[in-house]
Amino acid sequence: MIRKILIGILFFVIGFGIAIYADSFFRRLIQDLFQWTTNNRIKFGGKDFYLFGNPIYFTSFGLVFLIFSIINKKKKTKKIVLNGILLVLIFGTLLIGISALDANLKVIECTACDDGTRRLGYHEINYGLILATSSLLSLIPSLITILKKRSKASVQQNV
Repeated sequence: MIRKILIGILFFVIGFGIAIYADSFFRRLIQDLFQWTTNNRIKFGGKDFYLFGNPIYFTSFGLVFLIFSIINKKKKTKKIVLNGILLVLIFGTLLIGISALDANLKVIECTACDDGTRRLGYHEINYGLILATSSLLSLIPSLITILKKRSKASVQQNV
């Protein structure tokens, strides 16, 4: 039992660490997505300076790794790789979709913009919310698997 808890904590820490390491990469990626999905109708100004990322984002990445490890602990390597690819594809699609939606809404809400171009400060994007939402929603297939296993187990217990 203690071994399972320690392994769970280890996977959470790995996800948390990856989130910290990849924070600046994802910030830059979201900025690029904001510009790309609006046909460069968003221009950034000011300094791109930040001290700490959003703790919700870090925690969500930790939870993703923890839940992914729980779901795949007894599966073969090929199935784990396929599930990992699916998770990354869903995460990437959601990241693009949420960023595009947020960027276009920011352009739409600007009524006094020159030539339809919106100027944003780097701090006006909620990076943590975009990343946390994308990562947590990418867990939906894993959560469905957990619910199916639990309902199957409860049906077998009742018989």
